[in-house]
Formats: sequence, C-alpha cells, structure tokens
Amino acid sequence: MDMINWDNPGSKQSHENKLLIEHIEEVKSLIKRFLSFYNFKEKYFQIANFIAEYHDSGKLHPNWQLSGKEGHSHHSIEYLLDKDISFSEQKIDPILKFLILKHHSVISEILPNKKVEINGKNKPLKALFNVLLKEDLKKSLNSLPFEEKINIVDVFGLFKIADVCSAENKKIEFNKPEVSEEIVKKIILREIEEKRWSEQLKLASLPNISMLRAYTGWGKTNVSLLFFENKNVSRIFYLFPTITAINKFFEKLNNAVGDKVSKYFYFLDTEIKEEEEKFSNLFFIENFTTPYVITTIDQFLLSFLQVGKYHTKRPMFRNSGLIIDEVHLLNPLMLDLLVHFINKYRMFYNLKVLFMSATLPSSLIQYLEKNLRIENFLDYSEGYKNKKRIRWKYIDEDIESWIEKIIYEKKSYKRVLVIVNTVEKAISIGKKLEEEFKLLYGKDFIVFHARFMYKHRKEKENWLENKEPHILIATQVCEVSLDFSYDILFTELSSLPSLIQRFGRVNRYGNETKGINVYIFKPDIKNIQKYPYSEEELKIAKEIVEKFEDEKLKNEKQIIDEMDLILNYERLQKEIEETKRKVRIEYWEDLLRYFFTFDIKEEKLRGLLDYREGFTILIIPHPDCIKDETKEYVNNLLSRSFINLSFNERKKLIAEIKEVAIPIPIWWLRGIEIEEENIFPIINVKNKIYDSKYGFQEIKGEII
Repeated sequence: MDMINWDNPGSKQSHENKLLIEHIEEVKSLIKRFLSFYNFKEKYFQIANFIAEYHDSGKLHPNWQLSGKEGHSHHSIEYLLDKDISFSEQKIDPILKFLILKHHSVISEILPNKKVEINGKNKPLKALFNVLLKEDLKKSLNSLPFEEKINIVDVFGLFKIADVCSAENKKIEFNKPEVSEEIVKKIILREIEEKRWSEQLKLASLPNISMLRAYTGWGKTNVSLLFFENKNVSRIFYLFPTITAINKFFEKLNNAVGDKVSKYFYFLDTEIKEEEEKFSNLFFIENFTTPYVITTIDQFLLSFLQVGKYHTKRPMFRNSGLIIDEVHLLNPLMLDLLVHFINKYRMFYNLKVLFMSATLPSSLIQYLEKNLRIENFLDYSEGYKNKKRIRWKYIDEDIESWIEKIIYEKKSYKRVLVIVNTVEKAISIGKKLEEEFKLLYGKDFIVFHARFMYKHRKEKENWLENKEPHILIATQVCEVSLDFSYDILFTELSSLPSLIQRFGRVNRYGNETKGINVYIFKPDIKNIQKYPYSEEELKIAKEIVEKFEDEKLKNEKQIIDEMDLILNYERLQKEIEETKRKVRIEYWEDLLRYFFTFDIKEEKLRGLLDYREGFTILIIPHPDCIKDETKEYVNNLLSRSFINLSFNERKKLIAEIKEVAIPIPIWWLRGIEIEEENIFPIINVKNKIYDSKYGFQEIKGEII
C-alpha cells in the first residue's frame, strides 16, 4: 500500500487553466514534432515520452501547493520511487530519473536542500540520491557510447522547450530556412556587379566544410547564404565575432526573408524560482529557434562546452549550417575549440560550415585544411592586386598627441575614423575632444566600443549612417561587418590581420588613393597581459608597416603576401599547442562526461573562459553603477514584476530588459556581486560606472 496518497492527474491543475494530464499530452505532442524535425530514431521518442509523462508527477503530492515555493521536481522522483516506476531500458533509467529531478535547473550534481518521503519517513534528497541514484547514474554514463549520451541530452533539451511552450501556451514550429539567389539579391541592396556575382554564385558548389577568402568590399557576408543552396539544412547560424557586428546584418536579412530571423546573446544563468525560470526561457525560445539565427561564435562554443542550460541550445545545431565570419579574429583557444567540436560532432550532427575572412592567413588556411580535411575553397584575394585604396604613414607617438590634426580633418569636411586598441583609450580621447576642445558629443563625434547597453549601441549605429563630417572613435568592434566607408583613418598599431580589417574601413568602395589617408601610431600599452595583442604580433606588424610606408605599397596584395610569409603554419601551430597545454580540455571532457553542466565559477575550468577575453556574456548593470538619466529608466524597468503578466506582456518586458544589457568578459565575474533570484543577472560593479556617452568606465586601475 502506498504511504503517500497521491492525487489523481485527471483532477490536478498543472498550470493556470490547464490540468496536469492536458499539459503532459501537449508536451508529448510538441516534442514528437521536434524529434521528427531532427529525424531522431524511435528509441528517443520513448525516452521523451517517459520524461514528459513523469516530469511533473511531483505536483500530485498532496502537499505540493502548500509548499509550492520549494518546487516539485524532488516530489517527482519521490513519486517514481514510491510507485516503483522505471524506464524499460534499465541502464538509461537512472539518467532519466536524474533529468526529471533537474528539469528546472542546470544539469549539475548539486542538489536542492530538500526532503522527500519514502516509506513514511522523511529523508534528505541528497542522501537519497547518493544511496539510490548516484552510483547507478555514474555507471550508466560511463557505459553509454558518446553519441547516445549526446542524443539523450538533446532529447532532454527539446523536452524543456516543449515544456515551456505548453506551460506558457506558446505556439512554436520548427521551420527550415529558405535559400535562393532572389533572397541574396535582396540582402545585397546594391546594383549587382555581374563579374563579382558570377564569383559569388560559386559558393553553392563548395563542399559541406569549406572556406572563403575575399578582399574587403567583395560582399562575403551578404552573399554567404548561397553556400547553403541545395544543402538542406534545418537552421542557419551566422556566427559573428562580436555582438556589435550583428545589428546591421540582422536588418538586411530580416528585410529579405521576413519575420524568420532572430538575434541571440547569452545571459548568465542564475538560479531562480521555477515560475520565473519559465519566463526566462521565453527569451531563449524566441531567439534561438527561428530558421535564421544571428549570434556570436561564443554561443556555439559555450553550448558545446556545456555551459549553463546548454541542453536547450545545443540541439538547435543539429543538421545546421554555420557561417563563421572573420575567423581570423579567433584567438588560438577559441580556434582550437571550434575545430575540436566541429570534428567531434560533424558526422552525426551533419554540420555544414563556411569559414570566411578578408584576411585569412595561409597559416590558418593550412590549419583548417589539415584539421577539418577541407579539400578545396574559394580564394578571391587576387582582387587586392587591383586595389591601392590606402597609403599610410607611421608616427612613433601616442595617438592622443595628434588630436588637433584629427579635428582639422573633420573641419575639412571629412568623415574621420579613429581606432584604438582599448576601451580606456577610446574614452580618454572622447573626453579630451569634449572637455579640452569643446566638440559636441553626438554632433561632432561619438565613442563606440563593445561595452555599451544594447539600446545605446543601436542608437550609435544609426547615428553613423549620417554622411555629415564627424569623428568616430572606436575599438576593434568597427573592424567587422559595419559597412561604412571613411575618408581618413587614425589608428593605433595592432596585429597585421586587424590592421588590414581597419584599412578596409577607409575608401572602401574606391580602387586607388592619391595621397596618405591612414596614420598609424605607437600603441599605448599599460598591461600587456590584458592587451588584445601580443608583443610579437605588434613587432611583426610594425616591420610590415615600415616596409610598405607611403608610396612603397604598390597594391594591397603585397600586404596579404607578406602576412602569409610571416604568419606561417609552424608559428600558429606552436601557439595553439601552448594554449592547449594551459587549458587542458581533456580534463574538462573527463569531468563532465559529455553530460553535466560546466559551472563557470569552478576554478579548475576557468582557464577555458578567461583566456584573452575570448568569451563574453550579457549582464544588467545595477542602477547604482549608472551615472546619467539611464539610471532612472533601468531602475523602473527592474522594479517591474513578471507576475500576473500575459505572455505578450512578458515578451515585451523581456525585450525591454535585453535593451539595457551589456556584454562583459566572463573573467569580470570574479569578485563581482550578482543579485540572485533574478531572471537576468544584475551586477553591481563597484570600481566601474556607466553612462550612455562612454559606456562602462574604469574609476581607476586596470584597462577595461
């Protein structure tokens, strides 16, 4: 006889105006469609049905509504144990029980501090788990082949999406993207140049894993969709190196294909109440399940590194197409991780991948060819031979000593681009223009870098559309996917590939320049450990800059050839091997068993995410950090509650909160206070302030 008098599922309400039995059937119906979309085998339909059938069984506990704040997942395990219910395949049963236990949190071995009743006695959940589940779970995970573990976790992720959709009465369909020449022509938005169009059409004939190298202005991002013609992908991901690169292309693609495009940026997962957890998942569902997703390279890597609720994100990459834009910007760790995961998953995920760059060094080409077995690719770098759009002069001084010259060029009715290597430097120049030279911010100049609120970043991008003479002070964010052309460039010395990208923002649509239109300055290095470029990279770049200064440059292909000669394969391989020794990815794989979630706070694994500011996440700045009128706006926004809001009202509020999010490097989180139990992470950064002009600013100390 049962010790607990469980309620009847036919009479128990699961969500507002919905019986538990109705919710279960909806989840089963949704996940069946999702699994069919990805062509899962019948076995995984049975696994999905088991999870769907019993995930909310804890709501049948007679005391559930009295203790609703404590959740119900632990009672679901209690139900299965009390009823002696197991999955038909015994070795998978402990895994499914564990996933049911964790279906409102990340897949970690950390368990809630709750008690369950077994045989009439209250026992701590942790103790019960250790006795009845932990050893069996460990044995199951160790015995299953890699692919089966991956498939089970992906089924669980698709179940979670179905669960949230049913709970929130959200209708969702997985649809494949359209790929056609007509769509691509709508993206281009310019008159088609026939010779170049014939080159671009060749993208469709490339193999499933391939590369494209084309000169700046060729239009690689706009036409990259052609790569997927006749490749039958389930979803297309555009993976850009920065959040800033995303907005303009989103507008182009959205105008071309309609309301089938989304942008997705990663918020730190925090432990929140179960009701609020459903609301936060709406953000993901709205922005990661469309046919076309524009996001950052971080999202691919963080999903496969198993960070946070990776189980909902990773299945979206099955049978997907990936555009890896500006691949040369990836640091050695991110490059190695990217190649590692593509190799690991390419076969049974059926991945199609196009790597692109205007400055794809031959060493990187060789590395990708060797490690991904790429047999042929498109190379239009010969087009640089017909171009001499820039001439430069090297100045062995700090760029700030030339501010008066910068202002003079603007007054000469020119659009002036100033690119520096750190946010600190960009802010310093901006404040000098405003305070010492009395230029008007937002009329004469603006500062543009990665650490602005999303809403302010969009405002700045729109402002840059104006053709009036102005000064743009920017960091590396302007190197990629911002389709602007300036008359003159003042830049700090950077790595050679980075410099070539910067050159591509000047006289972008011309073929030749008669005079000097680029000034390159000595970099202002305060801390080489936090600097975006190494001493070796800067030394090499300076040698090339001096070699081809002024009239010594005959055409732009000379720079590419010199880059290929110096940045050789042996040098790249050595740097990658040194990086791999530091981060020990094999330790990560052994610890997580391709199943558990990576906790970004775990010190043993932090090296993966801390390396050279590679990974970023979105946070919401606490109002105490904000020093202009935005403070009141954010304060009012965060004071609003999701409780009792309709789905559309919640969706609108989530969108508004996203507008005030700021990307920061993950290493920033060390020692930073995070407000728990919020849908989005609210962070109080004590040594930094924020305003809409200059973004996050250091009060004193390190480079930001």
